[in-house]
Amino acid sequence: MSGFINYGKQWIDQNDIDEVVAALTSDFLTQGPKVAAFEKSICEYTGAAYCVAVSNATAALHIAVKALDIKPGKEGITTPNTFVASSNCLIYNDLKPVFADINPFTYNINPLEIEKKITLDTRILIPVHFAGRSCDMVKIKEIADKNKLYVIEDAAHAIGSNYADGSKVGN
Repeated sequence: MSGFINYGKQWIDQNDIDEVVAALTSDFLTQGPKVAAFEKSICEYTGAAYCVAVSNATAALHIAVKALDIKPGKEGITTPNTFVASSNCLIYNDLKPVFADINPFTYNINPLEIEKKITLDTRILIPVHFAGRSCDMVKIKEIADKNKLYVIEDAAHAIGSNYADGSKVGN
């Protein structure tokens, strides 16, 4: 044994390859019916009312924050245990990222730590469902409601996972 631990491993079968080839050789390399079908299937799978496909999760976070039209210089709270997009989406929108520590058992943002970081400048919370584990969204929503904060869930690591109540992450 080499001692090397893989971060992750994808599973790609012939059907996946055939679908990619079909898309690349179709009349619609971008946009088109495959995008609408993908968005619809995500809504059906997660139970979400809407889905908008973009090029990647970084772009999704960027435009989600932009859509909130938060005044520059305000703050957003996220976790340090994630990809840089979760904090960069704040920076891209002239907001200051503030990091709340994680729960050492779940590796997700700790709601108790979120509460400690809220200031008069806090406008948004960006919890990240890490490694397939969902955050405590019931508690996070309570905190957001109490402090009149927006919440954008970064579910890039958890599509296919469930919340504690059994509903799908991303709904």
